[in-house]
Amino acid sequence: MTERHAAALARVAEVAERLAMKHADRAIETDDPKIEAAATAAFQKATRVMRQSMALEAKLIRDAADAGREAKRRAEWANVSATCDRRRQIETTVEHLIRSDAGIGGDAEHLCDELDDLLDLEELTETFLTEDLAVQVTRLCKTLGLRGIEVLAVLPGTPSEPPDHQSSG
Repeated sequence: MTERHAAALARVAEVAERLAMKHADRAIETDDPKIEAAATAAFQKATRVMRQSMALEAKLIRDAADAGREAKRRAEWANVSATCDRRRQIETTVEHLIRSDAGIGGDAEHLCDELDDLLDLEELTETFLTEDLAVQVTRLCKTLGLRGIEVLAVLPGTPSEPPDHQSSG
């Protein structure tokens, strides 16, 4: 709700309240049934305007709060999505390197499980989404003990030849 809307609603509610009180006083103070009936009807209309103004103000405040919560929820989901995308990108790259390394043999599944644990820890860092992908992949490969880490060859968008695993024996 904008300040202009809030101010307008506050003015309407204030005027309606003053009118309601004026008509209530007039209805109470008079002995003339016609004036009393007219003042009572005017009082009811004024209090209705006042109640509607207050209800609209409350609704606008709730709507603004809901919009804020929705924006926060969307931002959180965007972060979760970006985190999942980054994790999948790193995981795919490093698993490809693990499975391509001729020296790994039957240890590939163990290394992939270890990679999963390392990625759980990586996700908790503040720089998980902002750190250079090649740096992250290289660090994880070194941590896993992979030999011949020609990581840039398998990263998307990097123009270089794939690693020659036969010469790294």
